[in-house]
Amino acid sequence: MNTQLRQRAAQIVDVVADRLADAPRVAEIAGAPHNVITTIDGTVPLWSPLNLSDGYPGVALLFAELAAHDPARRRSTHDHLVAGLAASPSPPPAELYSGAGALTYAAQAAARIHGGYATLLAMMDRNIAEEATAQAEASRARIDAGEPIGHWASYDLICGTGGLGCYLLARHELADDGMVTDALTTVLSLFTSVALADDVTLNGVKVPAWWVRHDQLYNETDSGGHLDLGMAHGMSGVLALLALAWRAGVRVDRQDEAISRIVAKLNEFRLTDAAGPYWPTALMAVDIVRPSTERPRERDVWCRGSAGLARALHLAGAAFGNADWQADARDTLLAALGTADPGRVNSMTLCHGWSGLLQITWRMAMDTGDPSYRDACDALASTIIDGFDEKEPFGFAYIHPRTKRKHDRPGFLEGAAGIALALHAYAGGEPPVTNWDAVLLLN
Repeated sequence: MNTQLRQRAAQIVDVVADRLADAPRVAEIAGAPHNVITTIDGTVPLWSPLNLSDGYPGVALLFAELAAHDPARRRSTHDHLVAGLAASPSPPPAELYSGAGALTYAAQAAARIHGGYATLLAMMDRNIAEEATAQAEASRARIDAGEPIGHWASYDLICGTGGLGCYLLARHELADDGMVTDALTTVLSLFTSVALADDVTLNGVKVPAWWVRHDQLYNETDSGGHLDLGMAHGMSGVLALLALAWRAGVRVDRQDEAISRIVAKLNEFRLTDAAGPYWPTALMAVDIVRPSTERPRERDVWCRGSAGLARALHLAGAAFGNADWQADARDTLLAALGTADPGRVNSMTLCHGWSGLLQITWRMAMDTGDPSYRDACDALASTIIDGFDEKEPFGFAYIHPRTKRKHDRPGFLEGAAGIALALHAYAGGEPPVTNWDAVLLLN
């Protein structure tokens, strides 16, 4: 990888970290009354204190990783964690990316480096294990009754059971706690059951058991629901979690068969253009009834589309030594990178921007040593570096595609902390010490 680019990336990381070090200042800038997105759908604030995407826990993740190399950064980790706890002292632990789940995930990342937070982690391990078990059992009852899983949060990474499974897998690796492992296996058993379940007929249409009901995001006009194929909200995230758990030695009956079934189901919806294979973001009932082979590419990024899916497919292939899956993953990711452009990838962020593509590609480069991935990392890092602006409060401005206005976002998923983490991994050339990208199901 390009030495000069890596040095410049490291310099930018230091600048961004310095801008994010003062927790009260970060909150003041990000929480300013004008720092909101206003569209026809309403006004959305861009600062949520106890949130992994746009809050203190997301910034703490950055400093936890930096503290592994620079102990002076440890203080900023703690300051952001304490500020998050003070912002909402008794948050519900229902989601990985908000509330106590977000705070505790950041705390466990910090604990990997210098210990501490044992009381908080022990308490939240118990609460999250109980919540994950309850959610999984409720979804399992629907599957056992011959229904689809039915609800967005039943396997969503950001706000659902998939995210709690991600947390439990991270804690399983650190905490000698049978309750954590039991809850994790309950979640894995649920997803295995869904993968192995027969298709379900709804309104005369046979749909996979992964089908979820109405969601306002898609503006559906019928009762058909939708099927998301991506990493953040869909089947790819489940595939990655099952594969990562298998690699970590956490296995349930027929988990290997379930992984194969998910790959086969994804391949039912695979499309190909001149660049290579790709997948639609999501499918509606009409897409099941009248599948199209000419559906154009959408935004192939981490959260949705083919880039995140490619990483999930690679993880499954690596877990089982399946060269065909790994080759498909390579073809898919390189096609996504080859067709990526600012019209579709319109931010520098991890979630749906260039940094997410960089982290996926960097992980693939580390896993395989493939020079195509290494060259792509240089190109992606160059794009992100070009987006750095010394005049912006956090070094990177966020421009919402609907409003075209600049916004200040310091957080992890859609802000400067996440961008800095991706640049830090690229600059250092070593796996993250905190394994921070496990929260994206990338490793």
